[in-house]
Amino acid sequence: MPIDIACLSDAAVAAAAQRRLEPLGRVRPVARDAVLCRAGDPVDTLFMVRSGRFIGLLPLAGADGPVPVEEATAGAVVGLGDWLAGAPHAATVIAVAAGEVLEVPAATLRARAAAEPDMALLLVGLLSNALRRCIAATDALRRGGVRDRTVAYLLSLPVQRAPDGGGESVRLPMSKKLVAAHLGMTQQSFSRVLKRLRDDGVVIQGRRVTIADRARLAGSTLT
Repeated sequence: MPIDIACLSDAAVAAAAQRRLEPLGRVRPVARDAVLCRAGDPVDTLFMVRSGRFIGLLPLAGADGPVPVEEATAGAVVGLGDWLAGAPHAATVIAVAAGEVLEVPAATLRARAAAEPDMALLLVGLLSNALRRCIAATDALRRGGVRDRTVAYLLSLPVQRAPDGGGESVRLPMSKKLVAAHLGMTQQSFSRVLKRLRDDGVVIQGRRVTIADRARLAGSTLT
């Protein structure tokens, strides 16, 4: 029987996982700045992100505080890799934008995966999704300069209309210090890039960023 490649896409796997996991858990709203899990805690619950934006903070020796290493948005399952490895949560995960998560007891999911091979394959698919996101993020850090990384990040944020009706507005989901660390640069470098982007119609007011012309900003990284 031919394989439908579309069914193997990240979006299809995430949608299938949501359908299969929802009967096993409960949906919970999560406020901005709330802690979803802490580094070192046992993985007794898995969290599938339905909406919002979450950041994983990894405690690293010699670093000035926890380092943001991964963002989780809709479709991601927080704690999955650690749970499958039999390890505690590696990172502290906090909400940088309010949203909803589906909480699934790890013991319930383990029993279901042991009894149903297709559930086990679905978990492999979710883990593969997470691995591809990690590879893509690492590749972006390796290939792009600080300016390109900053532009790509700004363009990835949820868009709103600017207050005065001109251009688009996005909000940095966390402090500039954490965004800079997430993008693999110093806070000073991040601030310098933001200042240079004024020439491309980018205006910064606190965490609010107004983009006058999205296409122009995206094209500026190609020149």
